[in-house]
Amino acid sequence: MNDTDDRDPTAQRVHFMGIGGVSMQGLARWYRAEGFAVSGCDVADGPAQAALRADGIPVAVGHDPAHVERETDVLVTTMAVPRDHPEVLRARERGVTVRPRIGLLGDLFARRQTIGVTGTHGKSSTTGMVATLLLAAGVDPSIQLGASLPGLVGNMRHGAGPHLAAEVDESDPGFADLRAAVAVVTNLEDDHVAGEFDERRNYHASLADLQAAARSYALGAPQLVYCADWPGLDELLGDHPRATRYGLAPDADARIEDLVLGAAGASFALAFAGGGRAEVDLCVPGLHNVLNAAAALTAIDRIGLDAVALAPALASFAGVGRRWQVWGRTGGAEIVDDYAHHPTEVHATLTAARASGRRVRAVLQPHRWVRTARLWPALADAAALADEVLVLDVYAAGEAPIAGVDVDRIVERVRAAGTPAARHTLASAVAHLRATLRDGDLVLTLGAGDVWRVARALATGEPLEVPDARG
Repeated sequence: MNDTDDRDPTAQRVHFMGIGGVSMQGLARWYRAEGFAVSGCDVADGPAQAALRADGIPVAVGHDPAHVERETDVLVTTMAVPRDHPEVLRARERGVTVRPRIGLLGDLFARRQTIGVTGTHGKSSTTGMVATLLLAAGVDPSIQLGASLPGLVGNMRHGAGPHLAAEVDESDPGFADLRAAVAVVTNLEDDHVAGEFDERRNYHASLADLQAAARSYALGAPQLVYCADWPGLDELLGDHPRATRYGLAPDADARIEDLVLGAAGASFALAFAGGGRAEVDLCVPGLHNVLNAAAALTAIDRIGLDAVALAPALASFAGVGRRWQVWGRTGGAEIVDDYAHHPTEVHATLTAARASGRRVRAVLQPHRWVRTARLWPALADAAALADEVLVLDVYAAGEAPIAGVDVDRIVERVRAAGTPAARHTLASAVAHLRATLRDGDLVLTLGAGDVWRVARALATGEPLEVPDARG
């Protein structure tokens, strides 16, 4: 599974722990397409696991050392799997190679001319836009995405062409060692940082550690694309010898001009310093998506494809899964779900929502205890942009509760800003909204957990699906 392997890849058997995770799904499907014998397991069952089985990948429910008692050559783990997990220990006893997810992604990078997109915000959408442009170019690209994109099998595509569009998760410190042909850094700020808390899964110890990892990733690429408008990126990355800066800044190498932001989309031109002007129309709203599109076009230009000719393809980009995902309308109200969970993302999404002119009713689900403990004031301030805020309990994502952290603080701070707010469960949020929806409302569910269930129940009129206990 790397450049030093001399075995026939079809003879290798690969088992994925936590295969239902979005990035693991994509990698499992990729290696199956490459001819590997792939299997997996996960702590619980669900639609993702069922879809993998339908694709011919055996998936067991629960973790068990017996999974590596069978013929297994490689065990793939995520950061969430402790090193002393019984399944991992048994694999090592048997001489099974244990590899982190990020290492497999690195293998893919080595085999393709990769545009790798990282950053605190906008990774999935920007990668989806890069994928859209590569598909329009007809180069039969490969794609590894952290969200669904219409036209893909799940969140990946196994192409025969030389190009790979890949989302790079900055929460995994191992991303520092990935080597892309073109590294894209959309932005970088305080997130996935443990700070004073003990939790270390999916976290960097400090903001300085995150910045160092991002710098290593960026400087390891022959070409770098980053946002000229984002504070601190020039200081962190500006010494790269082949950096291309995009954005609204007058000195950007790829400059956004003639920008028009609408309620449901945007139009602009992207002027390249070396000549050429790409005309862009988007059907996804917000300045953040304009910047995502500028990043994608700049990366396409840097990899040697005609960004000006390909730019019209972005008019067909309707977003990736759970990023401004329109579920439908009910009673004259529009129901939209969005993955936003960091204060900056919540602010950007609600700013785009307010441009619709509708009454914005936000259902906010804080994500992870450490993030909530460190960022709850900023999260509340961002949420207060809505006309009403329904705050759900923290979606733990496997983390232990932190003493003194309570969503009531968020509710109180939102109220202090003058916005009506209340604490809710998934069920009570659905009941409240069903009883009070009116024509002209925009209901926006916000969070990286299972808050989308509220949007689905409202849009379909079906009973609220009872979530599992992993939150």
